[in-house]
Order: sequence, then C-alpha cells, then structure tokens
Amino acid sequence: MRWTAVVLVLLLLGNAVPAGTQSSDLVKIPFELVNGLVVVSASINGDTGNFVLDTGSPVVVVNPNNVLGLEPGKTQQAYAFRGKPVKVKHFSWAGIERESMDALAMDMTHLENASHRKIHGVIGYEVLSKYELMFDCRNQVLLLYEPHDSWIHKQEAPLFNFRFQMRGQLPVIKARIGGKKVHLGLDTGGTTNLLSEKLLEKLPASAVGKTEEEKILGVGNLPEYKKSAMVRHIEVDDKPLHASRFLFTDLSHLDELHIEGLLAMPFLSQFRFSINYKTKRVYIWSHGEEISYRTI
Repeated sequence: MRWTAVVLVLLLLGNAVPAGTQSSDLVKIPFELVNGLVVVSASINGDTGNFVLDTGSPVVVVNPNNVLGLEPGKTQQAYAFRGKPVKVKHFSWAGIERESMDALAMDMTHLENASHRKIHGVIGYEVLSKYELMFDCRNQVLLLYEPHDSWIHKQEAPLFNFRFQMRGQLPVIKARIGGKKVHLGLDTGGTTNLLSEKLLEKLPASAVGKTEEEKILGVGNLPEYKKSAMVRHIEVDDKPLHASRFLFTDLSHLDELHIEGLLAMPFLSQFRFSINYKTKRVYIWSHGEEISYRTI
C-alpha cells in the first residue's frame, strides 16, 4: 500500500499481558491510538520496539535501520508496496511466536521524521489471520482470541455485523455512499480515510460536503494538494454509519483489487469493533466502559 497515501506513525506502549485464567485463549493487549494508528509493542530478533497494527499490510514489515540480524529472504509475491524480502530469526507479539519468518524490509526514516519516534515495523495480515481481534479504542486495549470463542458476543451482543471479503490480504466490505455501490478496504494502518478521486464527480452532491484543499506528501516527499470533504449517507447492509472526513486521492494501485476507498482508524474508531478472519465478519458494538475481563 502506498506509504504516501497511508502514513504510519509508531509509539511503544508496554507488553501484551494475559487477561486472566477464565479464558486461556484470551490475550489483552494495551495500545495507544497515535494520530489514528493502533500502536503496540512487539519483540523482533530479541529487541522490543514499536509496531503499528495494520490490516492493510499483508505481512510483517520491518525497518532495517532499527532491526538487527535480518537475513536475505526468498522472493515473495508482488504486493501493492515494494520491499526487500528478508528473513526474521524470531518475532513475538501477544503470545504469537514466529521462527525464521519471512518479512519485507523498508526504510522508514520518513515515518520517524513524522512521528519523532524510533520505528521497528508493521504487523499485518499474516500474523492476524487466525484470530478474532477486538479494537476497544475508547479504552485503548485490544482483545485477541480464537475465532470459535464467542464469550465476548454472549457477554454483550453486537449491535450488528457485516460480511467482508479478502481481496489480496485486505478485508473489503460492500457499502453504499449516497446510494452508489463502493468497495472499501479496512485499513487500521491508515491515518486518513481515503476515496478514489474518480468518485468525487460520481457521488451525489447530497453525500459530499464542502470540499477543501489538503496538503499531503507525494512521491519524493514533495507536497501535493488533494480535495477532502465530509462524506455522509454511508451504509453497509442497509445500516447507516456515521459521516466522516475522506481524502480524495489516486488509488490506482488498488484497481486490480477493485477497491474504491479505504476506511482508516479515524472512521473505525467511532465504534468498538472486531474483525474475525475465520468467519469473515466485522462485529460492531457501541463504546462503553472497559470490559471486566476477570468475569469472563
């Protein structure tokens, strides 16, 4: 995914800890929402550092400037962004252990300059794909558990849920904006909600607020100006969702996946939500007090 479109900023916040003995498969992970990014701590090659949780990334991506002990990896399949294949000796996060793991290495100096923090990498689909992952953004904790565990749904039933498809390694939902069908990727590594600039003239005027010029960093970190606006009348399975600001930009790198936009954390964090990769469903709850994990 093009880094200039989806900026990643990372910050360290403690280790993942077990949530109690009542649910042995449950892991409670503290995080911090930094500029719309879910930031966690993980260990790589014996060193603990800052990682962002990114459902838009197919694999673990590492910063070779901060991660030692990387070895040359095998050529990997083509992704929407480019990186050098490497082999990671050991990776550990939330009780998930990987030995001799394939990853991509990319320079992240521009991200460190933007965040003023040391960055180790990004955690993507390859690590998350076997679990259901709940994002409790108000209380800044993640819950990671086996997909067959339904305890969280029994304790508090979701308001609703909807199906997604995997396109590449990206969860994609079918939605409508002002009645127009669109396909939107779920991108927890994005700082900004994005829509294809081709849509701007196709969406009904009632769905798009007043547009403003917004400066972003383009190729070679050169400034570019793109239009942004509040977008209303967003529906998934006939359920209305909150209006949110979107940036209209070039998403041609996603054309092969037939995706017209990306829902980033500024949109997703309006809810307590979970992504279940096995059932291919997103579950939505309203915000509330942190769940009493000891009673589970």
